[in-house]
Order: sequence, then structure tokens, then C-alpha cells
Amino acid sequence: MKLKLLTILMAAVVALASCDDTNTDSMDTPGTATMKISLVDDPATFDAVLIDVQGVEYKLDTEDQNDEDDGEDNEDETDSRILDDEGEWVYVDIDPTVYDILQLQNGTEAVLADVDIEVGDLEEVRLILGDNNKVVVDGDTLDMTVPSGKSSGLKVKVDGDIEEGADYELVIDFDAAKSIVHTGSGKYLLKPVIRVKLMEVDVPEYGAISGVVAPDSVSSVVYVIDADEDSVSTMPEDNGSFLVERLDAGMYSVVAVPAEESGLNSTSAMDVEVMVDITTELDTLKFTE
Repeated sequence: MKLKLLTILMAAVVALASCDDTNTDSMDTPGTATMKISLVDDPATFDAVLIDVQGVEYKLDTEDQNDEDDGEDNEDETDSRILDDEGEWVYVDIDPTVYDILQLQNGTEAVLADVDIEVGDLEEVRLILGDNNKVVVDGDTLDMTVPSGKSSGLKVKVDGDIEEGADYELVIDFDAAKSIVHTGSGKYLLKPVIRVKLMEVDVPEYGAISGVVAPDSVSSVVYVIDADEDSVSTMPEDNGSFLVERLDAGMYSVVAVPAEESGLNSTSAMDVEVMVDITTELDTLKFTE
């Protein structure tokens, strides 16, 4: 009888120890969130801008990343990470694709990846380009040369907090007009200029402006300019409609500039108010002679 009782007590001790180990392991497991990585574009006056996107990486600073770091860089080939004294680079598995980024405006975006991301400080993102970058000018497809070092990765600061259980979108905004340099000898250089925004899905932070330009047969660019004279832009759709999203709340000027060969004058809407989670609809912007 004593032997049987001792056996039961020992089993109970083992079970309790097992529970404690499980709880400890659960507490040691870092929390995670989800993040969609997408690509959009500020336009340029070309027929097409073809960008060869080969990879995306991000640098994450987590609370426990240096616990076992001996001060030297360590590579984990299993999850494609490198730890260093500045943070942790995570290499995102994407499908390498050549995008015509001029199509990525007016609410259209290319989703590069959906990932699970650990809790921490998202410090930087790096866009990796291949060699197949081209610009189409007056129907001619021309190569764009990427300066040395740029194709290996263009780093942009993010500095955003990743909280456990949240859903995020990391928007990579490629500014085509500022990124393409015509050398004057018929050659083009691609010097990527990008901005990034980290947004929590379903938590309103930004507003938008929509409208229509007329006549819609005229090629044009619409600029949205804030109080600091910083601007974002878009090219209207074939029916003249346009949409500019992810704008901070505030006052803006909207200027529509027709193609020079049209012979028409620009038109504008001043003191346009943008409010969070609201799309401000403008009256038709009409070009005049």
C-alpha cells in the first residue's frame, strides 16, 4: 500500500514539473504579429517603368535577440537570418517579379509577401533589385543601369513598433519620377528613391483624396501638396478618375497638370481638408485653354 501511494506521489510530481516546463516554454516564446508587404508607385511620364524586384529584407530589434549573441555575426540558414550588434535582418521569401510600377497607383498595389513577424522594433527595410530594369519611352524599351551597390539592397528607415497579435501593412512607395535619371546620351540610370509606411490594419491613421480630371482624353499628373510643400502624385485612369491614399490629416492643395502638347492650362483645388478614415471627394478638375 505504501509503495502504491509513493508511486502516485511521484507521478504527480512529474506531472507538475511537466506543466511548469510547458508554462516556462510558453512564456519564453516570443510573441508575433502579421505583416503584409506591398509595393506602390508615385508616377513618372513614361510609357512604362519595369522594376526587377528580387527580394525584401527587414531589420528587427527584439528584446531577447542578443541573449545568446557572442558579439560576432551569426547566420541561421534555416530561417535566413543574420544577427549583429545592430539588430536582426530577416530575409523575406518572395516571388521575384518584374513590375510595371506605373500600374501601381490609384489604389492598386502589388503584394510582395505576407509574413509572421516577431514583436520588436522594425528598424529598416531593404529592397533588392535585379538587373532586368527597363523604361519604355515613346514605345522604345530601354535598359536602366543601377549604380553599383544599389541592386544589392536599398535601405530605408522604418522605426515602427510591432506589437503582439496585431496586423500590419508595410507599404513600399517607389517614386519613379525621382528614381530615373536621363544621362542625356540616350541612357537611363535607376537611382531608387523610396518611402515606407508601417500601418496597423483596421486602425485608421490616414485619409485620402479622390476626384476626376476633364477632359479625360488628356494625359495628366495630379499632385497633392501639403503645407510643407511636400507632394505625392498620381496619373488619372483612362476615365479621368484618380485616388491618392495614405495622407496625413491636414490641409492640401491639389494641382492637375496636363501634358504640355495638349496646349491646356493646369487646374487646381486649394485648401482641401483631409481627415482620418475619410476620402475627400473633389469637384471635377477641368483643364482650360
